[in-house]
Amino acid sequence: MTGFEHALILVLLLTALSIVGRWLPWPMPVTHVVGAGAAAFWLGFPRVALDPEFFFLCFVPPLLFSDGWLMPLRDFLAAKRSIITLAVGLVIFTTVCVGLVAHWLVPALPLAMAFALGAVISPTDAVAVGAITSRLKVPARLTAVLNGESLMNDATGLVAFKFALAALAVGTFSVRAAAVDFVVLAAGGAAVGHGLGYLVGKIRDLLRHARSSDTFIEVTLSLMTPYAAYLLGEALHLSSILAVVAAGLYSGWRDPLRMDVAARQANWAVWAMVLFWLNGMAFVLLGLQFPTLFARVSESYSTLQILGFTAVIAGTAILTRLAWVFASAYLPFRLFPRLRGQEKPPSRAVVLVTGWAGMRGAITLAAALSIPELTDDGRPFPARDLVIFLSLGVILVTLLLQGTTLEWLICRLGLRADASRLREDRLARITAVKSGLESLRQPGTDPATSEERTMRGLIVAEYEHRLLELTAEGETQAIAQRHRVAGRRHRLRALQAERTAIDDLWQRDVITDETHRPLQQLLDHEESLLRAQPGGPPPA
Repeated sequence: MTGFEHALILVLLLTALSIVGRWLPWPMPVTHVVGAGAAAFWLGFPRVALDPEFFFLCFVPPLLFSDGWLMPLRDFLAAKRSIITLAVGLVIFTTVCVGLVAHWLVPALPLAMAFALGAVISPTDAVAVGAITSRLKVPARLTAVLNGESLMNDATGLVAFKFALAALAVGTFSVRAAAVDFVVLAAGGAAVGHGLGYLVGKIRDLLRHARSSDTFIEVTLSLMTPYAAYLLGEALHLSSILAVVAAGLYSGWRDPLRMDVAARQANWAVWAMVLFWLNGMAFVLLGLQFPTLFARVSESYSTLQILGFTAVIAGTAILTRLAWVFASAYLPFRLFPRLRGQEKPPSRAVVLVTGWAGMRGAITLAAALSIPELTDDGRPFPARDLVIFLSLGVILVTLLLQGTTLEWLICRLGLRADASRLREDRLARITAVKSGLESLRQPGTDPATSEERTMRGLIVAEYEHRLLELTAEGETQAIAQRHRVAGRRHRLRALQAERTAIDDLWQRDVITDETHRPLQQLLDHEESLLRAQPGGPPPA
């Protein structure tokens, strides 16, 4: 069976498990791992061998780039102290604590490899956390801290992991030398990533001005940017990980302003599909390795020992995070009283949710599976299978324990979204509508014909109605909102009737695909706009 056929089977398996996972009460990655593991026990299922270096290159750059691309820079800068404390301090604390506990628990595990395990499980999963916080509308600062932490601790955790593996290969480790190397590699990697992001942006601008670009080229360049940043960082012997993050942050600031509507829509759609494949496929591939992995680990340890190791390491990671989060939230205000004049200490509810939102995911998995099978001198990499197995155990424990209880905890503590986002949304909408009205009422724009004057009058009336609804208060606003909801419902019903009519014409071969497809896309776009409005009906 060829590699292409293997790829098709993996995509079908991922799709089938994703369908099943929607009906199960636990997070989707658990379904992917367990389902793929069950498939691997079937002797007829194809065996998939992983190349660690290729796996890391394929999965990590786009995952890190997307985290940076989606990170709001303003929110990141506003919460930078909390984010850096978690993304740097907590990563180091977790690496050291988990490493020492793992080495004590399994004396045969080399100390450097134990620290590599601690570094691997230190990054949190932005996808798992965001899926819950976005649905419950938690306070904006909490969302910014968790998203910013997930972005930065991916980078710092992977850098610490690389240092641990290098120390294992060399046999010695100097904290001072490692700190100097980290600063040089990090600064250089960030500069390279920012420079590459700027260069790619300029190339896209030139292509667009020369009318040599289109939506497909824009999306292709966007998909290639993280790989280019990673490979350039590797070629210059700098931090390729931070190069990807820096390129993602710059692109996330630039793209919304420079892309046209079609390119933005296509970019969102393509990246959503890519991330679905990468996040899901990482867990599917690990599930397929599970029987072989478990058999290798079982040669040295009993099943009870393996479960005990997993419970202790996962418990250490969870307790370490809780201890650090509470200490870093309140201790600085005691040590530096001036901080109280600059920012307000967070509530205990916010701190507890931050500490409990420590689910691990695809980055941890990709890093663990990237551990080489052989050392430079050809010997098997020490305790590789055990580290991968314990990393998987921590992922599953945090997803099952924290991922299934975080939503309950948020509701139990009564955390709600603050009014800042609502105020910003209302301000933006009012400003946009006023600008539209001003452009319609500018001198010298009077239509020449009665038909044009009639149409402009209808558009002005629509804008005035929207402005009245946004600026009204009390009962007037409630009436306007009821009118809007009723109007949207009638519009959606009319759109559905239009869609049914053109679909019927197409099915009866009255119109061709070339006529049917653009009309269908237009109706889909209008419906998506209606459903995206505040208070609109949920997606169909």
